[in-house]
Amino acid sequence: MGGPVIETDGLVKRYNGVTALDEVSFSVGAGEAFALVGPNGAGKTTLLRLLTHILTPDAGTVRLFGEERLRKVLGRVGYMPEERGLYKSLTPMECVTYFARLKGLGVEAAARGAQAALEAVGMLGHARRRMEELSKGMAQRVQLAATIAHGPDLLILDEPFSGLDPVSARAMQEQIRRLRAEGRTVLLSTHNMEHAEKLCDRLLMVYRGRACLYGSLSEIRARFADKALLVECAGPVPPTATARMETDGERRARLYPQDGMGRRDVLLALLAAGADVLRFEPSEPTLEEIFVRVAGAEAAEAIRATHAADEAASG
Repeated sequence: MGGPVIETDGLVKRYNGVTALDEVSFSVGAGEAFALVGPNGAGKTTLLRLLTHILTPDAGTVRLFGEERLRKVLGRVGYMPEERGLYKSLTPMECVTYFARLKGLGVEAAARGAQAALEAVGMLGHARRRMEELSKGMAQRVQLAATIAHGPDLLILDEPFSGLDPVSARAMQEQIRRLRAEGRTVLLSTHNMEHAEKLCDRLLMVYRGRACLYGSLSEIRARFADKALLVECAGPVPPTATARMETDGERRARLYPQDGMGRRDVLLALLAAGADVLRFEPSEPTLEEIFVRVAGAEAAEAIRATHAADEAASG
């Protein structure tokens, strides 16, 4: 498999004396789907711009495919920025062909790549319409086609779900899964941690320009597991002496076993108390819950603000 496709060491970036990235190091292996997560303003886009040589670091190094001279390998990279750059007066076929030409493909190769990419994202049937006639979800798929038309080995996707309705977001998820199944390396930047959980195996979590978590999802969840049990009943969840209870509505609760009590003890106590148990299973913390634990109370407010911005954009 060779070395890492992406490797950074101690990246620092400052704007007018303000540190946007502070000593960030991570790597992404070939064929991996890797998530860069954090709320809006965490430093994710700055990091992606360093990877794609749009910006240069104030300190630290970036290597793509083992190469520090990034211009030599940028032809192997497909970058989908958060700020979309499709020309509304053109058709999807014209847009995607144009971007493939910018990546160095000849006229015929660019046209073939555009056609194949539009077919792959389900937009070939709309290839002759004007971009201004397309919905936001359709335009997003065209943007993805423009990112993959030249056949890149590495895809860098910055907030690909931004502003999408749930149906379009699910379609984008399927496209990302397909690209990974083809063997491409995918770096997904997102503030929606649910998308990261569904699509990626490893992640780097950033907040205020610093890395606060790095590793596989399974390792991170295991590290922050609190032995809670998720319980759902047909009626109210009864309290028991075997566990501390945090209710989540009348019929759902998280139970934290008391010292010396196991899952079986808790379940038997619930049944003895007359509970009609519908669901009883370990409760793993979500990435969002883990992020708030790591980054603190201010991070929770940043997450709420990000969610509010999402609702406004998709509404």
